[in-house]
Amino acid sequence: MLTPGVLIIFLSAVWYMCLQKEVPPGGPNTAAVAAILRGGKLLVIKRAERPGDPWSGQIGFPGGHWEPGDADLRKTVIREAREEVGVDLEEAELLGALGPDSPMNAPTLKVYSFVFRADAMGEEVRPGEEVAAARWISRLDLAEAAFRGRPAFSAGGWIIWGLTYRFIKRLIDCGLF
Repeated sequence: MLTPGVLIIFLSAVWYMCLQKEVPPGGPNTAAVAAILRGGKLLVIKRAERPGDPWSGQIGFPGGHWEPGDADLRKTVIREAREEVGVDLEEAELLGALGPDSPMNAPTLKVYSFVFRADAMGEEVRPGEEVAAARWISRLDLAEAAFRGRPAFSAGGWIIWGLTYRFIKRLIDCGLF
């Protein structure tokens, strides 16, 4: 019989195998996004339509490129979350980072998804100029779909595909979402 204590130990081991505990240093061709979990929900954003932005109008996580003033990629993702959705992750619990993945249109860019538990944070987010909208989604909101011939999720009329889809699948496979 699986007791609650054994289940907690099992899930902790799975999380440990899925998440890096060391914070990547950052540098050219690196970026960081924030997978923010709160009360069983995950924060996703719709990027604003902007000329020259290859991810314009796409659904993703708050985040962006490393900048020389960022001490490491954790600082990058904290800065970007503050700029894009007005969320201060300094006090949120950092569970770890999913290993890097690359967008199909930028194969040399290494993107790390930092997983934060922010249960004490309220639901309110304040989208900045780079973000058209933000919402909290649950696993029940996700329906398997396809987009441009690739696997995707549909969530309340938003299509989540590409890198964000792959990061969410990893969160689900790891038992984090």
